[in-house]
Amino acid sequence: MGRLWLGRAAKTGLAGGFMQRTVFGLLLFVVAFGCRAAPSAEGRWEGLIRISGSEQPVTVDLSAAGSGIWTGSIILSRLGISGAPLANLVVTDADVAFDLGATLADAATGAARFTARRVAADIMAGDMRQAGNVAGFSLARSGPAQVEAPPRSTPVGRDLEDRWNGEYELGGYPRRVTITLENHANAGATATFVIVGKRTSALPVDLVTQEGDTLRLESRASQVTFEGRLSAQGREISGTIELGAIELPLVLRRSGGRS
Repeated sequence: MGRLWLGRAAKTGLAGGFMQRTVFGLLLFVVAFGCRAAPSAEGRWEGLIRISGSEQPVTVDLSAAGSGIWTGSIILSRLGISGAPLANLVVTDADVAFDLGATLADAATGAARFTARRVAADIMAGDMRQAGNVAGFSLARSGPAQVEAPPRSTPVGRDLEDRWNGEYELGGYPRRVTITLENHANAGATATFVIVGKRTSALPVDLVTQEGDTLRLESRASQVTFEGRLSAQGREISGTIELGAIELPLVLRRSGGRS
């Protein structure tokens, strides 16, 4: 009888152990399956935006910075946008949403906004909304994230810290340009950038940099860029102004009284 009881107890113990291992294994499978079903959105995502019958290549980089914080950047090569930072970025297991801040912003409707849903582990699809228009897009994960740090403004030399005037012609009408550069302690320079034509436009300037004798200003919201070189005498900055896809020569001359 004792042997029989021991035998039964042993069988019962083995059976119980088997059941525990089975349940534990199933739990691990469920957890593992859940992880596979909703992997992180981190990575480089590449695809196309379908705009008015054409296709705009787009690359989005998403990186988890910890504590639920995400960073990202976007490349829209045909619009001349490379590594623009993402703003108001929200990432969940199923959805990704962000806007482009000042980049491609419309004065009336605000920032260009992207919303997407994960339709598979490595595929997402959604809509881009900008200036009242809606365009669908789809993205596929292509590799690890390559988030670009946004460029920072630098100080400019004392020989550039002044008010500069110039003029260009577009569509048969002259446009007057005034750029005023100012340094700040322990920070990069800032600039006011005003274009006067049929109306007066004060452009928001996102970036001011100087490398050697070359000055560059960017207004991402307006898609306007100026890049020029200071003359040896320090009285002119000769360069080009980019208005979206249009590039025109522009010479700025010192007008603030500093020589």
